[in-house]
Amino acid sequence: MKIPILSLILLLAFSVCAQRFVEPDKMKAFNITVNYPDYTVKTQMLKEPKQFKPDVDLTYHWYTSQKIMETKGGYDGKLLHGTYRSFYLNDQLFESGEFKYGVKSGEWKNWYPDGKLKEITNWKKGRKNGSYTLYSDYGKLMAKGTFKDDLLTGTFTTYDNNGNLTSKRKYKKGKEIIKTEKVKKEKTKKEKKKRDDASAPPKEKKGLFGKKKRSAETTEAKPNEETKAKPDQGNHKNKATEPSTGKEKKSFGDKLKSLFRKKPKTEEPAKSAKKTSVST
Repeated sequence: MKIPILSLILLLAFSVCAQRFVEPDKMKAFNITVNYPDYTVKTQMLKEPKQFKPDVDLTYHWYTSQKIMETKGGYDGKLLHGTYRSFYLNDQLFESGEFKYGVKSGEWKNWYPDGKLKEITNWKKGRKNGSYTLYSDYGKLMAKGTFKDDLLTGTFTTYDNNGNLTSKRKYKKGKEIIKTEKVKKEKTKKEKKKRDDASAPPKEKKGLFGKKKRSAETTEAKPNEETKAKPDQGNHKNKATEPSTGKEKKSFGDKLKSLFRKKPKTEEPAKSAKKTSVST
């Protein structure tokens, strides 16, 4: 009875393995190995070329003539699709990650020849998306930040070989925003101040003893008043020179002069007239 049971178990195991096995003709991608002078690549590529319109901004990785090519905005071969591993000549890992239809996807790592981690980058549909970290060959953190659609976003910090903070900057769509925001705020403040000064009425300045200085409007108005007053003064003068019909009032000085003025002799002609009248 034990033998038939064992045979049934073996048959079931073989049937499961048969279900998992995929025929080469039905495989979507298969493994390839490419040797270079400095490193070796073990990856996967599509069995048949995929027909689609490539994105102009993306870099595609494809296989042709026993070489892996990288071109931006297009391809002319079989796209890499699946796991990717590259190794130094000493069999240390150089780079690892995953391709989806020729572009990088998910987490990618790079190592130094001695096996120390160099860089961690996150990708989504061929663009950097997510956290980014960089390490020195001594294993010290050198930089960290975040990417969104291949552009730095948020805080990006850098460190020296001793782990001390060297810089901390903020980015938005790949551009630093700290300095530009300060300049904009200063410009808006200056422009607002100029507008307020232009709209406000002119202030009267005080002199040394508290006397208000005349503004430009009052100084301009004064000559006009003087010019208006001049014709009136001329009219008064003309009136004074014109002969008056009535008796003019004499001043006090004129009265004094008239008192002390010698009267003219008018009696002698009268006497001579009397003498002549008697002789006749």
